[in-house]
Amino acid sequence: MRLVLIALLATIVGCATEKRGPSLLLLDSADYAVTFDAAIEVAGNDGMKPILLDRRSGVITTDPAVAGSVVEPWKPKPSTPRQGLENTLSLQRRSARFEFVPVGTLPERGSNDQELSGPDLLSGIGKDLTSYEGQLELRVWVYVDRKYTQGIRRGTWTLSSESVTQVLPAEEPWEQVPGSFWMPTTRDVAREEAILAQIEATLLAY
Repeated sequence: MRLVLIALLATIVGCATEKRGPSLLLLDSADYAVTFDAAIEVAGNDGMKPILLDRRSGVITTDPAVAGSVVEPWKPKPSTPRQGLENTLSLQRRSARFEFVPVGTLPERGSNDQELSGPDLLSGIGKDLTSYEGQLELRVWVYVDRKYTQGIRRGTWTLSSESVTQVLPAEEPWEQVPGSFWMPTTRDVAREEAILAQIEATLLAY
């Protein structure tokens, strides 16, 4: 118990002194490719493996990563002291979505005598960012999921005494497999800002 309290105190001190970052990054299209690669690197270093890389639309999504508790320093550290406590009491995970979006741009409408043109249908925003010229902004959303197990019964003395209730139909006997599922709970804004700060620092190191 004393070890857990010491680990919790260390986590609180570490999180409290961590600097917050920006809510978005502004960049020129000339830096798009290197910033996209930096976002992939930072997400991977944070334990969230990128699974969708769409350079045309400027979208990166990641696999969920289980968040570390106060007694698991080898896992991705919590963003805030409160989250560190929540990760210790419940199993939680985080996933991220990065989006690059042109700043202040809208699809142009041509006149009747102009050659027909339309948006890039292979891009979700109607533009191919690999050839786009102008200012871009990068935002990231980090979502927190919490794991729930149906019918779990907590032990009063030790975790090893936990059990799960079984619900059997009255007419046909069968063995029920305990149902577990992940439920979205909140956004991790502090982690979003920290990730953008790490991307900014990575670009400065290039």
